[in-house]
Amino acid sequence: MTNTQRNTTAIGVLLALILTSGFYVTQKSSKQINLLQTKNKEFAAQIVKFDKLLFMRDKIENDYTQLKLMLAQQSKVIAQKDNPAITFNYLLQLLQWMGRNINFDFSLSSNKVAETTWNEYILSGSSTYRDAANFIKQIEYQRALLTIEEVTMATNPAEVSDSVVFSIVFKTHYNTEGTSLDIIQKKDIPAYSPSFVSFRPRIYDIAPYSDIDPSLIKIDKASIIGITESRVFIRDDIGIIHILSVGDHVAYGYLYSINLQQEKVIFKINQYGSTEDKSLYLEKTGNAKK
Repeated sequence: MTNTQRNTTAIGVLLALILTSGFYVTQKSSKQINLLQTKNKEFAAQIVKFDKLLFMRDKIENDYTQLKLMLAQQSKVIAQKDNPAITFNYLLQLLQWMGRNINFDFSLSSNKVAETTWNEYILSGSSTYRDAANFIKQIEYQRALLTIEEVTMATNPAEVSDSVVFSIVFKTHYNTEGTSLDIIQKKDIPAYSPSFVSFRPRIYDIAPYSDIDPSLIKIDKASIIGITESRVFIRDDIGIIHILSVGDHVAYGYLYSINLQQEKVIFKINQYGSTEDKSLYLEKTGNAKK
């Protein structure tokens, strides 16, 4: 065999090895590519699945938040659980909503029965009558299901007028399927504004402080200088003349009537806790008769 033939044979064998190796590498790379493509498809499918789950989670969380909000705004809500600390904090929340600070004592009643889903509490304190009445109204009408069983109230002789001592017995109801009192929102309840307070004295030896409009005439320092059928001319203590008609206001009251024949006017005045008539006559000799 010549050198040329030997070289040709060696090159042929080498070429065959190269082609075989290349085919093997190509086949292996193709399998790896196919495997990676399959995994990519699986990962892509999982990503789509996770996106759907994430969307559902956001929707579920949003629905849960909306449900909590709806529960917090219900007219009446039963508590999920109760103990003295929870109810005490709720009472403080009521006072914060009222914008008031009432000193009170608070204790758990001994009337609790093991099988019941309520706790009974006794609350006692002192405040003005109006604050006490509004506090009781908040306890009864706010969203948490608290039922008032008994209320007692009496004048507080150790304090200023209109101050009372009060005691409230109430029950806090709860259920495991209820709502946490922490998320309950404020309900707008009109304040109690009594026209008559039985705990407030009505007759005073000294006129109580009253923020009277300085422009109103104080009739005990005024004099009548002229009368017509519908008007009266009054000079105040600093010499200013005012013209009044029936119904016009003066300090502590108003002009009730004009009597031209008797040259007299009558005022309804409430300066010491009860309304009384006060009359002024037309000034003729320098001093008005009262």
